[in-house]
Amino acid sequence: MASPLRRLNADLWRRRWLIGPGLLCAFVSSLFALVVPSVIREAIDAIPRMVAVQGYAAGTAAGDLLYGDFRNTLVLLGALVVALSAVAGVFVFLMRRLVVVASRHIEYDLRNRLYAHLQRLSADFYHHYPTGDVMTRATSDVEKVRRYVGPALMYLARAVAAIVTALAVMVVISPTLTLWAVLPMPILAVAAFFVSRLVHVRTDRQQSAYSSLTSRVQEALSGIRVVKAYAQEEAWGQRIDGASADYQDRALDLARVDAAFRPVLTTLIGASTVLVVGVGGRLVIEGQLSLGNIAEFIIYVTILTWPVASFGYVVSMIQQASASMSRIAQILDTPPTVTDALAAGDGAAGRAGGVEVSAGRGAGGDGAGGAVEGRLAFDHVTYRYTPDGPPVLDDVSFDVPAGSSVGVVGRTGAGKSTLVELVPRLMDPTEGRVLIDGVDAREIPLQTLRGAIGYVPQEVFLFSDTVGNNVAFGVPDAGEEQVREAAEEADLLANVEDFPRGFDTRVGERGITLSGGQKQRAAIARALIRRPPILIFDDALSAVDTRTEATILENLRAQFGQRTVVVVSHRVSAVQDADQIVVLDDGRVAERGTHAELVAQGGAYAEMVRKQQLEDELKEV
Repeated sequence: MASPLRRLNADLWRRRWLIGPGLLCAFVSSLFALVVPSVIREAIDAIPRMVAVQGYAAGTAAGDLLYGDFRNTLVLLGALVVALSAVAGVFVFLMRRLVVVASRHIEYDLRNRLYAHLQRLSADFYHHYPTGDVMTRATSDVEKVRRYVGPALMYLARAVAAIVTALAVMVVISPTLTLWAVLPMPILAVAAFFVSRLVHVRTDRQQSAYSSLTSRVQEALSGIRVVKAYAQEEAWGQRIDGASADYQDRALDLARVDAAFRPVLTTLIGASTVLVVGVGGRLVIEGQLSLGNIAEFIIYVTILTWPVASFGYVVSMIQQASASMSRIAQILDTPPTVTDALAAGDGAAGRAGGVEVSAGRGAGGDGAGGAVEGRLAFDHVTYRYTPDGPPVLDDVSFDVPAGSSVGVVGRTGAGKSTLVELVPRLMDPTEGRVLIDGVDAREIPLQTLRGAIGYVPQEVFLFSDTVGNNVAFGVPDAGEEQVREAAEEADLLANVEDFPRGFDTRVGERGITLSGGQKQRAAIARALIRRPPILIFDDALSAVDTRTEATILENLRAQFGQRTVVVVSHRVSAVQDADQIVVLDDGRVAERGTHAELVAQGGAYAEMVRKQQLEDELKEV
């Protein structure tokens, strides 16, 4: 099977203008570093000659002259060692500067590519991947991949350059001694092979455990108020401890592999040094090598120590990066279940109730076929969360004329939220069609479709930003007057004016500084400020009192006739003025009509009205 890291080939090729010169610098730095042992050999071989001069010509003019020459030679050789090391250091700096910068560029590209894909993925993807797991893949796993294209690639290039050049010089000096010096290397290669497999498996387990730990912590912090309200700090602490202990065990398993590999490296390198001294000493006695050659070989073995040691380190990093890239690829290879409309040919059309409309319609006048008017139609819509699961919606059909209003009511679990989520295509129906102005919503570009909809979800989410920026979220260039007008329509303006900094007041993470009703009204204002052809309120008044509800509904009635309004609610008061009311029961349309018609029928809606009237009377007592 191809390595997951091959997916990075295109990224590496795009950064070749950095990586190529960087790897060349690695080779040049190795060349300069490998000249140093030869200089030291010359210095060591010169020492016996100096001793001989001192013994035979001490005190004579010739002896003093030769001794001075030898001393100057040693000084020059020492200076040459320093100069060569400095030049090698400069090329090492350039190597790191180029390759590490390239790795940061690739990390940037990969992270952006991953985030862009996460944005395209459909809502059902996040049902299977916890937020903490996704965050781990977008942070820790991306960093491990960067270490492959940065440090690992850099160390590998320098190690290969050092090993090749060092072995070439060693063979020239003495093939016999070179053979003995590299004798332990095959053992190292076999050990590295087995260790790399262990590292890959254990890294994958470690990252999975880290994802689980991150998910636990993220969930605990997101629900901290619930945890505190139920005095479950200790219980959740134990859950975090369990996840943390599991991660610790997986991390220690990986650390044990690394810890076991390092002594093997040290032992094999030490064995090479012993072989060089033993075999080399015999060759010196036989006159085949000089004493300087032995010192030179020992330095070469020492020089090979870091490349060989880093080889194991590089193998570990590559395997960790491979495991992490596999986890990232799981997300990148997940196709969105809701895809953007394909380019439709001229004359493409959709049908609903015999009406033909151009498939090129856009929102707000920006589309090729003109502005979205707002007519909705559900044409035999069925939806299942899983292919074999029970239908959440079952053969639902009804029309909503453009500019009219519809209320959707029903018991909990009747499918109300699922129904309205199909309109902006947060999900697509399993069977049937949702039509906008007679066009299948799947034929309209997502940007155009969603730009024509103002949607207030049941679960309100506010960003950790100012009140004004949260209201203007869908219209970033909205002016202050637009923000104030939308806030007033949502009955939020009076509250905001009481805040210390007005619309510049920061709401905290998820709007924690606001009450539930204030958050809902901010979300309503966020939908109203867009002035879209279609407004959808999914139980958006559940957290406000009856007076505030009445004020908001009064403002919303001004929208009736101007745009299509869909109101999902469990309160009759929120839907009784709608042009039509749809009652859902077990995913099917049980009743449909106006408030008066449904009350007269005496069915499920009429029963709901009687119960809520009784509840209101009891509250007044």
